[in-house]
Amino acid sequence: MNIALLFGSFNPVHNGHLAMAHAALQSNKCDEVWFVVSPHNPLKCLDTLASANDRAHMVSLALQNESKIKICTIEFDMPTPSYTIHTIYKLKEEYPSFNFHILCGTDVVNSLPAWYKYEELIQEVKFLVCSREIENQFASHSLVQDYSEQFEFITFEAMDVSSTQIRESLANAGNSDGLSESVNQFIFEKKLYQ
Repeated sequence: MNIALLFGSFNPVHNGHLAMAHAALQSNKCDEVWFVVSPHNPLKCLDTLASANDRAHMVSLALQNESKIKICTIEFDMPTPSYTIHTIYKLKEEYPSFNFHILCGTDVVNSLPAWYKYEELIQEVKFLVCSREIENQFASHSLVQDYSEQFEFITFEAMDVSSTQIRESLANAGNSDGLSESVNQFIFEKKLYQ
């Protein structure tokens, strides 16, 4: 089985994350997409981070009607901060018959050199890159040139939504577009990001 892993803090999970997952499934490059909730991304500030359990619960709510998109909390039982290479090795150990890919946007490819053991990671998994740009336009990126077989492109029209924008909107207006109704309700009830 081919599994596309969408790593994230999901602080909070939003419709843009779901759109990426649906694009990956429609591309037929994977059988399922797993949302890997990171308790602590070492490249992100902890100040605005909701608890790991609250973020995982929001992902569960967002995915409750999805049959091929699932939540993965494997990093909850691993040392923090979470390094993707360690998670990949752990997943391969637990699911030896599965073939794992990393689902991401072009922004992630641009930031890869800042990741822990990123060259080792690129050799371990293929990257499914959701991009507005066609492959040829992005092929000049040095990482893509150096590891061309490790990057596959999925045509994707990105949504103008981000977790940062949503948190700001919730803090200022108390509500936000871009969230599923169940996630929005949970945020309201728990008074998150207020």
